[in-house]
Amino acid sequence: MKRKVVCAVLAVVMAGTMILSGCSGSGNEDSGAEKTETGSGTSEQEEEGSGEDRSEFSYSGEDVALNFMFITGGENEFYNETLPELVHQQFPGIEIEVEELPSDNYKSTIQMKFASGEGPDLFEWWPDKQAEPLVEASYCMDLSDLDCIGDFREDMVNSFTFDGKNYAVPLGSSFLTTWYNQELFQEAGISEVPMDWDAFLDCCEKLKGKGITPIVMGDKDAYVIQFGTYMMGASCIYNDNPDFDKQLYTGETKFTDDGWKETVEKYQYLYENGYVMEDTLGLSHDQARQAFIDGRAAMTFDGSFGWEALMAEGAAEFERGIFMLPSNDGGEELVYNLTPAEGIFAGVNEGHEEAVKAVMNYWFTEGTPLFEAWAESNDNIPVHKNLSDEREMIQDYLARYDGLSTIYNLNNAWPSGVSDELTGKFQEVIAGDADAEKVIQAMQTKFEQVK
Repeated sequence: MKRKVVCAVLAVVMAGTMILSGCSGSGNEDSGAEKTETGSGTSEQEEEGSGEDRSEFSYSGEDVALNFMFITGGENEFYNETLPELVHQQFPGIEIEVEELPSDNYKSTIQMKFASGEGPDLFEWWPDKQAEPLVEASYCMDLSDLDCIGDFREDMVNSFTFDGKNYAVPLGSSFLTTWYNQELFQEAGISEVPMDWDAFLDCCEKLKGKGITPIVMGDKDAYVIQFGTYMMGASCIYNDNPDFDKQLYTGETKFTDDGWKETVEKYQYLYENGYVMEDTLGLSHDQARQAFIDGRAAMTFDGSFGWEALMAEGAAEFERGIFMLPSNDGGEELVYNLTPAEGIFAGVNEGHEEAVKAVMNYWFTEGTPLFEAWAESNDNIPVHKNLSDEREMIQDYLARYDGLSTIYNLNNAWPSGVSDELTGKFQEVIAGDADAEKVIQAMQTKFEQVK
């Protein structure tokens, strides 16, 4: 069955936002260690000695130290150790200086560095509308001439393309999802994952009735509030109006419309009814993940990008599972999340252009030691044409929802600042100092200021 597409390309809203049609691939899950495989040509690379340096990659410029900034996450070891080591091994004149920052202040730090003329040479950033201000400010290098760009799926490349120029190499695709403890579900008598809102609430009630905390979230880190709200908004908003984001810019729709009000009210309902662990405003994202893997809650809203952290050993041993948080009423179709992940951008820093492009071509060209190390460590679903995802849980997830509509991370369509209003105001909802009306009004006010 052919997958339907929600909001097909919103050309007047964002340059290149694409709705994914899914990824193919199969294989056995092996604790996340082996997630990718190389397509045709693997045996040929082995004959050439794929683990050795590639002589066609060279750098003849002056010695240079390149600053690389990334968001704390699953690729820490690759970014902190493997990337600098393998780059220096191939290019003795290039050093990579790594700077790792948590999500909550990553955006503001990068923006301030660029504004002060000290922007990074290489950095992680998000696609579409979130990248547009940096591109328009001429902070990002045009990477259209990288030889490796053509090896990545065109729809993913388009999410980082503005005015016909490409500004990043896509790291993959991902989805927001509900991670759950299969043993606790069985203990509560839950045999199937929920496919609509009432079924999800029934799961929460059954868990709560057994004395099991249904959900844990790290709401001290406001950005995690996006995980649940974007999943819920997928059906509440885009089932009725696939063009909602496009119409925001024409004034035909507003964040104060019924769809967003329903989204925030339903998410608020989970907190008001005791389905979410108490005092989550005192828990960080990492602490919530730890509580989940320790078996102290049956579910957490996170993403496929949380694979390494959420598949790690904790105080309890149990089988994990994942499902889309449904907000659709019974009989209505579920819309699920599938989105371009971050990309690697390059800052415009005079004198560093040759070194930056040498590193990026070496990093993202199939067969180099750096490419192979990155492909093995990357938690995202591969979008390189010759890589596929071997994680059985991921493939089962995509197969379950095959044929249903998909939607990107919702803030991919918004100008910077709107998502901060959503998450900041919802923290006030959790604290009892605001309601859904205040959240959606704050989002609309901010949108009108920055659109």
